[in-house]
Amino acid sequence: MREAQRRLSNGFLILLSLPTAAIGFCLSSAVASTTWLLSTRYDLHLENIALIWLMGPLMGLFVQPIVGWMSDRTWWLEGRRRPYLIAGGTAGALGTFALLHLDALAAATGLGLIAVAVFVVLVNDLATNVTFNPARSLVADLTPEGAHRTRGYAWMQVVSGVFGISAYLVSIVFGNEVLLLTTVAVTFLLTVVPALFIEEARSTAPTALASDADGRGGISTFKALWPMAGFALYGAYVAVDRSLLEHALSAWALPLFVGVLGLAIVWGATRVWRGRARPSAEHRLGTVLLAHGFAWLGVQALFVMTFFYVRDVVVAGADGPLMADAFYAMWSDTAPVAADSAGRVLSVGFLLMNVVGALLPVLVLKPLCERWGKVAVHRAAMGAMALAFAAIALAPPTEAFYYLGMLLCGVGWSSLISIVFAIFSESVDSRQMGMSMGVFNSSLVLPALAVPGLVKVTEALDLDRGVFLLFATSLLLSFVFWMFVTERPPHHPTESP
Repeated sequence: MREAQRRLSNGFLILLSLPTAAIGFCLSSAVASTTWLLSTRYDLHLENIALIWLMGPLMGLFVQPIVGWMSDRTWWLEGRRRPYLIAGGTAGALGTFALLHLDALAAATGLGLIAVAVFVVLVNDLATNVTFNPARSLVADLTPEGAHRTRGYAWMQVVSGVFGISAYLVSIVFGNEVLLLTTVAVTFLLTVVPALFIEEARSTAPTALASDADGRGGISTFKALWPMAGFALYGAYVAVDRSLLEHALSAWALPLFVGVLGLAIVWGATRVWRGRARPSAEHRLGTVLLAHGFAWLGVQALFVMTFFYVRDVVVAGADGPLMADAFYAMWSDTAPVAADSAGRVLSVGFLLMNVVGALLPVLVLKPLCERWGKVAVHRAAMGAMALAFAAIALAPPTEAFYYLGMLLCGVGWSSLISIVFAIFSESVDSRQMGMSMGVFNSSLVLPALAVPGLVKVTEALDLDRGVFLLFATSLLLSFVFWMFVTERPPHHPTESP
């Protein structure tokens, strides 16, 4: 094993973070460009775009646990995770390139544009899921529990954040088409090349938790997701109603969403109550996953719906030139188009969120975690993100206040994709880390399946800027559930709920 890897030097942790950073760049590219591309170039309606966004989480729900299970048991090309990084990086580059040619693919195959868009997004998300799980598991595989694990995931977010910032800068300066082409190269190079320089061990030592939990992890961990099972049913309902039944069951969309949301809250509250009466590692893990899930309900809705808020509220209500257009004019002589202006404002907002997300994990969150504990710091970050969403909804709907709100959102974002991984990875058996990371991914995928329900709530209440109050409510629910998570799992787990 190389000396830098043995010492867990910062250089090695940065190298270890590059595959995750590549997928982060790919996801940032998708957030910045997918809704814009489908809306402007292919003229798709918000409901169709929400359906296309839904396909990715559906794919991740099944693929990540399977890939995780397989990577736990794979040894090929001198690695457990390496084959999946190489395969996923290659497929992700091809899938991203295909997004620019959906019309040509539709003409060549004879399929409808929406069908082709759904297929390409599925392939692209399949590649992302094949890569993301092994990449994040690799950090846990090669760092010991405790401060080094937290440091590894903090560096992972710093590197990912830097590349995420780069994605939005490319979008703002050169446009979304150049961004997608850049994504093709970054996704391929930064997943395949680092995988060749990282040495993996054939097996990992069990965590201290494993001896008490009798190897808990993997498939048994899926029981912790039961309170969010209704979200999976809602996602399946939306997919079937829109793709097969042509909206025949659309009248049920809103009441069904309210029902599954209420079920998740009540079931989760019941689990919290039982956990207070009978503390156990299983109850704690279930609360962690539910709290994380509600955070991602708000964040996934932010990704899907913010473009329309920016276009219809911020850009439409602007009294003068936009700052994003002025920045773009420094690099281009092309006259700004309204839809492109909205895309640039959107990208600046997410750029600012990612700047904070890149700087905080190592500079601020890691020292705070050492002093106050990872759970306390992450809980506070979720509260800060809820306040940021509420501030955007209640402040004047101007470009400046939107940017300020997104800066504040970066506090929660920085923890949501760094510290929480350390919390979870120390709650399961490291020998089944790949499968367990698939379960962890499901805790954010399941709520993402319900985002079309939030779209229905927005339409029913005729919300425009008020959509951010929905995001804030989701983060507030996350904060409340994090209030009932202990810093460490109980030493002796009791009977599973």
